[in-house]
Amino acid sequence: MPILEWSDIQPRVELSTPEEFDHAIDRLAARATPERPSIVALYAHGHQVMLGLGLPESFVQIQQSEDPDNTPALLTIGNAATAGVVAFYYLGSHELKIPRRNLIATPTARRIARQFLATGKVPEEVAWEPA
Repeated sequence: MPILEWSDIQPRVELSTPEEFDHAIDRLAARATPERPSIVALYAHGHQVMLGLGLPESFVQIQQSEDPDNTPALLTIGNAATAGVVAFYYLGSHELKIPRRNLIATPTARRIARQFLATGKVPEEVAWEPA
């Protein structure tokens, strides 16, 4: 069963439907702020899917969870010419700098994460690169 993790201190939540994912992401997005955007982790189909929340632009990173050291993660590509980084906070506390080139519109990022949850396939709607 898919699992959603958003905090180091709060328990993970099992998701039985894509609709439960939508509701959980809605609640978490309402708590995220532009001053401290967060990253949540979805575990489904043997992969970890990271999704940024709290900004108009976001990202998705997909990686096999069984062997993360030997399988490169895939990261969305927005505008490859964009420079700089944005600080997000993994599980609300661990700062990760995400290159701006990897940011896409937040609604698109949410849709991609949901599609992966539903199908287990990397969506072809956006470009990807190894992380």
